Amino acid sequence: MKGVIMNKILSVTGLLMFHASTCFAQEAYDLGEIYVSAGLQDININQTGSSVKVLQSDELKTHVFDAVNILDSQSGIAMSSSGGVGSQTGIRLRGLSQSYVAVRVDGVDISDPTGTQNSYDFGGIMPSGFDQIEILKGSQSAIYGSEAIGGVINFKTSTPKKIGKKTDTNVTLGSNNTLAANFKYTQTQELGSYAVSISNMSTDGFSAKSDNDEADPYSKTEIRFVLDQSINEQLILGATALYSDEAIDYDGFNHETDHIDRTRSAGSMYASFDSGSITNKITRSFSKTDRYDLNGWNKSFIGNRDVWNYTGQTILNGANVTFGYEESTEEANIDGQTKDYKETALVSEILYTLGKSSDISLAARQTSSENYGDDTTFRVAAINRHEGELTSRLVLSSGFRAPSLYELFDSYYGNSTFTPETSLNAEIGFEKKLNESSNVSATIFNNTVDNLIEFNNDTFVYEQNNGSTETSGLEFSSNMRLSNTINLNANYTYTTSETGNVKAVRVPKHDLVLQVESQLSEKFSSLASLRVARDIEDTVWPSNVKMPNYEVLDLSFTYDINGKSSAYLQVQNVADEKYETIKGYNTGGRQFFAGIRASF
Repeated sequence: MKGVIMNKILSVTGLLMFHASTCFAQEAYDLGEIYVSAGLQDININQTGSSVKVLQSDELKTHVFDAVNILDSQSGIAMSSSGGVGSQTGIRLRGLSQSYVAVRVDGVDISDPTGTQNSYDFGGIMPSGFDQIEILKGSQSAIYGSEAIGGVINFKTSTPKKIGKKTDTNVTLGSNNTLAANFKYTQTQELGSYAVSISNMSTDGFSAKSDNDEADPYSKTEIRFVLDQSINEQLILGATALYSDEAIDYDGFNHETDHIDRTRSAGSMYASFDSGSITNKITRSFSKTDRYDLNGWNKSFIGNRDVWNYTGQTILNGANVTFGYEESTEEANIDGQTKDYKETALVSEILYTLGKSSDISLAARQTSSENYGDDTTFRVAAINRHEGELTSRLVLSSGFRAPSLYELFDSYYGNSTFTPETSLNAEIGFEKKLNESSNVSATIFNNTVDNLIEFNNDTFVYEQNNGSTETSGLEFSSNMRLSNTINLNANYTYTTSETGNVKAVRVPKHDLVLQVESQLSEKFSSLASLRVARDIEDTVWPSNVKMPNYEVLDLSFTYDINGKSSAYLQVQNVADEKYETIKGYNTGGRQFFAGIRASF
């Protein structure tokens, strides 16, 4: 089936390349527009057929030190945490777990290769210092490779929108002796920009598990740097860097002494240069996760990733064509035992504009590895702008998840004959702009993952069979300007996700978030956010159990001091609702946070 689809895509690709007549020229970025990483080249959000939600700096300020809440409020996303800030936190994107969600920070893959499955722990990630968070939904493996079956989360430190210098600072104090602070400096000129962000937080926390009252503290320091500079008309150089240091207490087998120290370092360098009609870009990126678990069965976990990437971009018969090659190496060192593998990939994407109303993207990736074989993925994404401010999107894409180093090489639990899991994703979406400040959107989606690698609770080893996970549903969002002083935002997701006849855990069947923004006076504003989750299950070995439904209300208030600085108060879980997102783990109850932020 997939071979037939690929042949059709290649046929369409040929027609576009040799019979197109409308020019799709790449122009210099308009600093006032939003560009997203939805393809091999960044693209204007209004020209991509992919489902993309963009959170910008003003929205991120509502959750100063904890990105989990702001992600959890988006349609299609359900977050679950094994305790407070910094505890192990996972994401479910359209019903698929974090092992199917790729994560990038400033373009670098920072997932941990030493895990049982490659995934990113969202515990402790702070939105402060980021200009933009992109949520790409649906299979994106043709662009991002493995783990992108469910989607991609991109965190971006700098997305320059105005030439000049800017300093952003904030300090937050709150419940459980929480202290969080961020300093960010950005300078943007006509020929380039750079930004540096420094964040720090510490908290005494609360007991992660509900069977004890011993608090689990957490602390983190993170530094990020981003640089882009035009050397001349033909050459642009850039670099990124990240370093973070965390101390995490958690509740495992010995809740009084369970502790993890974790450091992350990551970075990239790139050169973009013109050679005739082709714009070339060479990128080298790396990441390292060093984790020490004091009471773990294994204690030392060191994961490394090294990626080389080349892309070339040109205009061919009116189409914007990108092609490239990628080579990546992953290494896992667990208590001195090292395993690694290398994979290579050929990638291509064609962007084509049909007049002023439609854009289409055709992308394909051929990935090869001596360890787990080959896989071919594709993505077709189309957008059409209709009359009456109506936009429609259509996506058909495939994806894959390569077996992790642990699944391949662990001497007892793994199996070196495992091959990639594969997926097929389809979705159709509509967005209607009602006026300058109001719109509604809806997306129907279906994603099926085959060739599953699963842990067998009877044999206690990983096995691969012909089982499938199917997730489908509806996402609905609306932003309504009710008056000059009140905005109403709603995000609703209906999701069914099952492996065979077993329901996926930690995925609400009905997930609703209502937010009311009120401008109470010239200087005083408020935000009320209500989350309603229904029909959830979790695993209590060896089977699923029903989780209680819950409703959680958060409030925040902001006072504008002088146009450059403001004070704020946030109350999480106003009604002190007793609920869990993971069976047996606390969510903290009612908490208060207050602070001040300034931009100049």
